[in-house]
Amino acid sequence: MAFDLKLWPQKRWKQILLISVLALIIVPPSLLAYIMYAINNDIVTELVIKDPDGSKTALVLYHPGLSSFAHDVAYAFADGLVSNGWRVEIATPSTEAPTDASKYDLLVICASTYGGQPDSPTMRHLERMGDLHGRNTVIVALSGGEGGAEMTEEAVQGVVSSANGIIIKLLALHNQAPNEGNKGATELAEQAGSEIAP
Repeated sequence: MAFDLKLWPQKRWKQILLISVLALIIVPPSLLAYIMYAINNDIVTELVIKDPDGSKTALVLYHPGLSSFAHDVAYAFADGLVSNGWRVEIATPSTEAPTDASKYDLLVICASTYGGQPDSPTMRHLERMGDLHGRNTVIVALSGGEGGAEMTEEAVQGVVSSANGIIIKLLALHNQAPNEGNKGATELAEQAGSEIAP
């Protein structure tokens, strides 16, 4: 069966135009599907342990999202905790991540903002954790620009409070102004972590 080229334009500029139009039709839905998958689905990673000999244990949860921002902030916060003598476990919110809050002295929830809401994997994981049994909790709300993190902070704060978590620190960090990009946000996160004593 031969491919019929009757509909294929003969002139070069028409071929380029046709390919461009087809690309505009096909690429945006594929890109949107990838973005929706990346922000709404659980990403399973291995549990990372920093300073296994720390005096008390903290669990840091973050959803990787679309960039390295959440990862960088979560690890910077963990580094701050380690500098103050904490044992830190870092995981992404998924069915493989720890759910028993009673094993930890501190929970750090790094929630990314998409469309003015916290990321779905973090919210699902908080539901899986259930009762937080009065665990001290830090909420680090992340967003690309100013304003979005505050909405996420409020939503996560409501869930943590209703699950009997004790919120000891709220931190809103932005990948753009006013935190001067990723570097500024990670410096603020590390400093905030270093201020929490075990």
